[in-house]
Amino acid sequence: MNDSFCHLTFQEQAFIQEHIKDDVPTLLLQSNRYQDIDVRKAALQIAARQKAKHKLPDWYANEKLYFPPPLSVEQSSSEATARFKASLISGQKLIDITGGMGVDCHYLAQNFEKTVYFEQLSEVARATAYNFGKLGILNKVEIREEDAIAALAQNPEPADWIYADPARRDDRKRKVAQLADCTPDLTESLPTLFRSAPNVLVKTAPLLDIDLAVNQMNSVQEVYVTGFDSECKEVLYVLHQSSVPAGHIPLKVRILSDDGGVLHSFDFTRQEEAEAAPSYDAPQKYLYEPHAAILKAGAFKSLAVRLGQIKLASNTHLYTSRKLIADFPGRSFEVVAVCRPDARALAEFVPEGRANLTLRNFPGKVDDLRKKWRIKEGGDVYLFAATLFDGKKVVIVARKPYI
Repeated sequence: MNDSFCHLTFQEQAFIQEHIKDDVPTLLLQSNRYQDIDVRKAALQIAARQKAKHKLPDWYANEKLYFPPPLSVEQSSSEATARFKASLISGQKLIDITGGMGVDCHYLAQNFEKTVYFEQLSEVARATAYNFGKLGILNKVEIREEDAIAALAQNPEPADWIYADPARRDDRKRKVAQLADCTPDLTESLPTLFRSAPNVLVKTAPLLDIDLAVNQMNSVQEVYVTGFDSECKEVLYVLHQSSVPAGHIPLKVRILSDDGGVLHSFDFTRQEEAEAAPSYDAPQKYLYEPHAAILKAGAFKSLAVRLGQIKLASNTHLYTSRKLIADFPGRSFEVVAVCRPDARALAEFVPEGRANLTLRNFPGKVDDLRKKWRIKEGGDVYLFAATLFDGKKVVIVARKPYI
């Protein structure tokens, strides 16, 4: 496999490290200063590495790796989410049918004796092979430049697990919201995959509807919704050939640390959520905002019941309690006041005119309300504009609790 296009000379590696913090457009404008360097090639590597610094720290630290364009890095899994996926599956043989940049494959392959990586784009496959060589796993990964679904349909290949990360953009590069619009279309391809392996792990973006995906795939055993920092990052579906009633499928929220470990977890089912009957009341001493992954999973009522919290309103996903609940999967605050949603009422609590504003089941947009209430972003004050259980519109003034 010819990887000359992605080979980085020692001189190029040194140049990239020397200019790793530079502004890339400025560097390109100054390219005539560096006659012995392909500055455009190096600049693309610098831009991609800048994107990868916090997302892929291990790859960023490896000076020998060749990075794809910055957009590919932006769309790839993070090191934390890739490590978490690797903690879920293991066996003798893995087939990755949507290879791409290879971040997931790199971490997943470490739990298997052999891995087959499929990628249709030759340049992507060659770059991944080059990187896998530098990462020391090429001896256990077979690189195949072809369509995985077509190949497995013609010649089923026995494996323990298949991993799929369907592309979530259409022919016009627009994001899609249904599994059937992704490539490959797993709603059509699952029978082919199950002829090769009894287990399939599917990754989707949070944009896709979980319940619709469960119904369309019809073989889902459990669902993981992962969060990292303050964002919901991925939804993972574990599939076997047997089926589980949709209401009984475990939905497992996992909020991850930098190394892919689990900081917070919350498991529930759709049936539990449907049967949960939380209490509703006005804000008490402490206020809680669930992590985005909790909200994506849909644990609106079951979270309150399980943790003994009170919900502000049925469609207002903020929670409250008299005593501080430790280790809440999200952000915790101490309530300072509850006031009218107008500039005069807020002025007393925002003397410097600076606060962090969040809307929950409240009409309007953050930017518009900032202007209306004359509040700038930042500071130590947190404002939650929300609708209470009785329909009343309020602003909850809060601060981080002193623990």
